[in-house]
Amino acid sequence: MDSSCLLNDLISKYNHKKLWRKSFFGLLFALFSLPSYAAQPFSFIEYNLAFVLGVSLPILLISVLLNKKITIVWQFPALLTLSIFAFLYSLAQLTQHQTTYVLTAASLFLAFIYLWPYFNQTEKTIKNKHIHVIVITALSTSYIVSIWFFSAINAYFTWLLNSAVILIIALVRLIQIHPQQKPHTRRMLIQWLLALSFAINTYLWLNAKITVNTLSLICVLTYLITIMNGNWLLIQKIISDLSSLKEPKVEQISHHELFTYTHDPATRLPTHQHALKHFEQILKTNEQPDYAVIVFQPVDFIEVNTFLGHQNSDVLLLQLAYCLQQKTAQNNALINFEKSGEVIKLARLQGLRFLIIVDLAASHHPDKAVINDVCKQLAVSVPKAMSFKSFSLSFELAFGVSLIKSHDENVNKVIAYAEDALLKNKENKQSINYFDNAQLLHTEQQLAKMEALKTAIIDNQISWYIQPQLALQDRAIQGFYLSAYWYQSSGQENTQYNKLVLEQFLPIAELSGDIYLLARKMITEAFKLLAQLHQLGCYKTVAINLSSKYLLEPDLIDFIEQRSHQYNIACKYLLVELSEKLIVSEKTLTKEFIDQLKALEIKIAINEFSGSYEALRFLRKIIVDQIKINCQQLTDHEDMATDKAITNALINLASTIDIPLIGTNIDNAFTEQVYSAIGGRLAQGNTLVSALTPAEVQPWLRAWHQQYPHTK
Repeated sequence: MDSSCLLNDLISKYNHKKLWRKSFFGLLFALFSLPSYAAQPFSFIEYNLAFVLGVSLPILLISVLLNKKITIVWQFPALLTLSIFAFLYSLAQLTQHQTTYVLTAASLFLAFIYLWPYFNQTEKTIKNKHIHVIVITALSTSYIVSIWFFSAINAYFTWLLNSAVILIIALVRLIQIHPQQKPHTRRMLIQWLLALSFAINTYLWLNAKITVNTLSLICVLTYLITIMNGNWLLIQKIISDLSSLKEPKVEQISHHELFTYTHDPATRLPTHQHALKHFEQILKTNEQPDYAVIVFQPVDFIEVNTFLGHQNSDVLLLQLAYCLQQKTAQNNALINFEKSGEVIKLARLQGLRFLIIVDLAASHHPDKAVINDVCKQLAVSVPKAMSFKSFSLSFELAFGVSLIKSHDENVNKVIAYAEDALLKNKENKQSINYFDNAQLLHTEQQLAKMEALKTAIIDNQISWYIQPQLALQDRAIQGFYLSAYWYQSSGQENTQYNKLVLEQFLPIAELSGDIYLLARKMITEAFKLLAQLHQLGCYKTVAINLSSKYLLEPDLIDFIEQRSHQYNIACKYLLVELSEKLIVSEKTLTKEFIDQLKALEIKIAINEFSGSYEALRFLRKIIVDQIKINCQQLTDHEDMATDKAITNALINLASTIDIPLIGTNIDNAFTEQVYSAIGGRLAQGNTLVSALTPAEVQPWLRAWHQQYPHTK
């Protein structure tokens, strides 16, 4: 295949945007094959000439063909190639005036290297461009003229001076473009270092310090890097075109389809994702961000959905959105969520929530004053009565606010904070509520507690304690109550601990999802304790507190039965306490759970019994084995008479319905005396017996039986 065929094939392939890679590589192969047709062996410099020819011609050819596609000044690589040919030819072939020819070609080569970027239209505007061009051109011209016509001038020294000035100008330009084009300047720095090496090695060759082969090698390397840098966009274009031929064409999305993807169909407002993406772009360009994120929603609109249905209520929602959009479009302090000429400063979040973002830096007034004014304007813009057919309703708006004061803020989180503030707004029935960072700190502390509790449960760091339940009259043992302590770290170096009882860390276990694991460990400890007691001949019940709605599951019943078989202890010795609050709030689940416990003969107790009507109704349906009341309020305060009367009534009630009643928190002698005086017979507390560890139960029980032999 001859060169003309290759050229025609290359042009036709490119014009029709087809696969022209084979022709391109064919041309390269032909050009690189030129040295093989030589009749005689080449010298090292002549090999370099052939190599430069093989590299330069394809690049120059493609540069000319792509001149309209990529704005490349192809004349400069051509002149650069001619100057290096002249340089290498002078080194290899000339003997007369060789030094003058070599320095002329070297001066032109160095000048063309650093004149090319100034005329390349793909480069950005360069400061002092014309001055640099004039200096380089005048310097190179003066040098060439001086070495040809003024023999008295030292050509070697002036070469150093000429090349040094050009390289300094190049280095200044490199420093100027570095902040904007860091990847580009890395390549240019390599080129500059090679050009510096070329200038120095030329001087060394003139002084017979290096060989001609070394100089030619440095020259060719400098040429290759210069050609690569100068045609960098051309190379990227070729790679992109070749890649695009392999990849299937992506169908263009119409403006209407794009609108449906980025806007809510009911209100035609930007969606959460669209507004968020646009705002993040604005945030990146702002060095000192100062914004307020406001999330708001119409109050009681859910009832409209229930009454009219979603399809009809969307008509009212569209009316509301139109009124709000008209008002927000007039406020210059709000962020526009559209890039086009249309002004939309309102976005719709999930559900019935809307989003606006206030640029607080646009006003000199206090932040809260600006935010309150924006919210007031929105509230006023809502029509007093919105109608659909014969249905009409008035809406009020509730607002939640959070602030962005730093680039480090995550916009998604800030919007979530505003939504949290909106929820607090609804709870407190306020019009505007600001997100409190203290609330965020509290949340982080709760998360830390949850993680610490999970670790404590898994690593068996929960401390178990046992409190005997006694008859006040003769100190006979009625049973045992098993509970837990958690020593939570409160110091930064984990040297200080807070002692939390089960009732205090039970809500944390519910939030972390570890309540079930905690209950399983408590059940296991209860059967271990029962096994110890049976070895000592003590067949009393052990009570555990399972007062959580997350534990009312059949799986927990199965686990109790498994532990009963494992320790060979009958389930009738286990007593499960459920709080009155849980029984009243979860009536159906509690009844089913108790029925399953009763099927295993497990005893049931109602904890924190208050004698309420709902609790008494429950007692009529379910037979319980014990009720417990809190005697902590029986103190020596003046208003104790009321608490004493209530406790007395509960004791009489328990006696009437014939259910054992145990008074808890009998922690001082005065409380024990009062409780006993009003008829209390069974109790547990630190005054009677301090809390025992599982290891202390057996020694205590032996000592107790020795002190009170009749209790055996």
